[in-house]
Amino acid sequence: MLLPDRPAVRLMNVAVRTRSARLVLLGIGFALVVSPAFCLQSSQTPVVVPLLSAEHSSLASHAEVACDQTDQMSLEQSQSARFEPLRPGMPASGACAAYWIRFTVQSKTIPVGGWVLQLLHPWRHADLYFVRDGNVAAERTGIGMAPQTRMLASGHMALILPVEVGIAQVFYLRLAGDTTRYGESRTLDATILPLNQWVLQQRSILFGQGIYAGIIVGLVLYNLILFLAIQESVYLYYVLYVTSFGTVWIARSGFLFQYLWPNHPLWDQNYLPYVAASAIVFSLLFVREFLATRTRSPRMDLLLRGTAVATVGFCLASLAGVQNVLAFPLAIIGLGVSVLYFVLGLVALVRGYRPARFFLVAWTALLVGNVIYILMFLRVIPMTFFTYNAAQAGSGIECILLAFALADRVNLVKSAREDRQLQYTHELQERVRQRTVELSDAVERLKTASVTDPLTGLSNRRHVDSAIQPWIADLQRARIRNTPGVPRRSLAICLSDLDHFKLVNDELGHAVGDRVLQAAAETLRQSVRATAILARWGGEEFLVLDHVTGPYEDLLMAERLRRSIIQEDSSVIAKSGRVLSLSLGVVRYPFSEAYPDLLDWDHCLALADHALYRAKKAGRNRWVSYRSNNDALRTAVRDLGREEVRRLLRLHADEAFSLGLIEVIDHVPSDVEVT
Repeated sequence: MLLPDRPAVRLMNVAVRTRSARLVLLGIGFALVVSPAFCLQSSQTPVVVPLLSAEHSSLASHAEVACDQTDQMSLEQSQSARFEPLRPGMPASGACAAYWIRFTVQSKTIPVGGWVLQLLHPWRHADLYFVRDGNVAAERTGIGMAPQTRMLASGHMALILPVEVGIAQVFYLRLAGDTTRYGESRTLDATILPLNQWVLQQRSILFGQGIYAGIIVGLVLYNLILFLAIQESVYLYYVLYVTSFGTVWIARSGFLFQYLWPNHPLWDQNYLPYVAASAIVFSLLFVREFLATRTRSPRMDLLLRGTAVATVGFCLASLAGVQNVLAFPLAIIGLGVSVLYFVLGLVALVRGYRPARFFLVAWTALLVGNVIYILMFLRVIPMTFFTYNAAQAGSGIECILLAFALADRVNLVKSAREDRQLQYTHELQERVRQRTVELSDAVERLKTASVTDPLTGLSNRRHVDSAIQPWIADLQRARIRNTPGVPRRSLAICLSDLDHFKLVNDELGHAVGDRVLQAAAETLRQSVRATAILARWGGEEFLVLDHVTGPYEDLLMAERLRRSIIQEDSSVIAKSGRVLSLSLGVVRYPFSEAYPDLLDWDHCLALADHALYRAKKAGRNRWVSYRSNNDALRTAVRDLGREEVRRLLRLHADEAFSLGLIEVIDHVPSDVEVT
């Protein structure tokens, strides 16, 4: 056989390696180009555009959903799955072990803290996939994770959406959890809202559960005292029933998991059915004692005891490892005993048993709530705010009414000690009344504290946010009416900042700085009208909102505030031991009389902040007011369009200055007297 010479062989090898290298490089380049598009295919539904002015933005009608029947579908496989539009209130199906939801978000603005994707119901796993720096990243939450390890440390399901202004970001959301036939029905919808609004929602939920928990704790303590004083088992059964039943509803909100056992998710996922079973057992024991079924209705008493034994048996079977043996039977037993208690109370009342009056009324409230909730649990009726909370509301009413029923029973059962027991009952009722008054006072104090800055006693941002909308609505109504002879009012927005305040903290300490802030707040309070809103906006910043009509009222107000701080007898100087001054930025809402809807009030607030910065940059101890140049605005609107002018004023103030859209005023005319 003839062999080629060595140089020829080397040339052939080089050529082969060259071609191979080119093919490899071509494959790598193709993968780099194709992979991002392959990783996250965009949705065919409209883009979600969350707005700060909206309470929240729903994913419904803006997203697509695909069913994962095996819970084994990967992100890559989901690209080829069959997606369908996500409908409002779309329920989960037992045929799907998991779901993939894809949607696109494009935000015009980013609120403080960013946007939050809030899931309406808890899921075992909730994974959010998106592209970051050319790679697929993921954020995860779910009931299987400890609250402290979630993206947002909360007992509720929420994720931060990593979006940028003006950039459409594609997201894939994987939801996996209990989609079986029974349980609190889940819907696949989710909402997008600012982080600060989500935090306020969490506080409101915590506040509501705190009130419910306060009622439960008060009733437990009240009846525990009765048990210790009277030594009747009916009070002990009531205390155990109320404790376990109240725990079921408080735990459902996720706060027990978040605050008591955050590092034990397995316990949190499995203990609640046993607490519900204990509530059923203790309610059976309580009803037997309260209605005296052992002597008055032996057959019914046997039925109650048999139900208690069956409930315990289901719990033992579940502990022994039998699957799916607890949730559905407990729902059926709960529904059955609710109806049974109502029938027993009705029969006892017909037979002339006086304590059954309160019992029947109390259990009617719980029966209605339980029936609604259990039908929702069995997924016979949809889950709404009403059906989800019906049983908890009914339980609160029932527990209170049962307390009165027990008090009434004391008067009948303990006839030999009637006088003493009656006096003791009145004392306890008075204590309950006092506690109710104290609770009401505490609620009022909490409401006041939630809208008040604790250091200065001024309004805070929450109060401003709640109070500004009625003011704006009143201004809009006045413009629509346009009553002849009535001057048009505007809203003066004055944002101020204590100059060189950081030096006070650094050199004299934060305690002195706090006293200076309190003195400044009091000085400013005395310098504004009673109708104005004076708020601490953050740090050493203060915000003043007031109605003005004249052309110079806002300027005079700013000058009056500035002078109040720098005057020699000012308490601010006395507290700090040095001369401090005030810089202010002033803007009116609406910004333009010719175009009143051109800027929202929060955009005017941003312009006031820009004016404040200009005053600081110009040397401090002064104010700067921004006014609209209506002639320039008309020209710009005609040439550029209203939306482009709005965009310039909102996002590019410096460019708006260059076009002459904004006029700067930094002094009061000489012929106007400052008072």
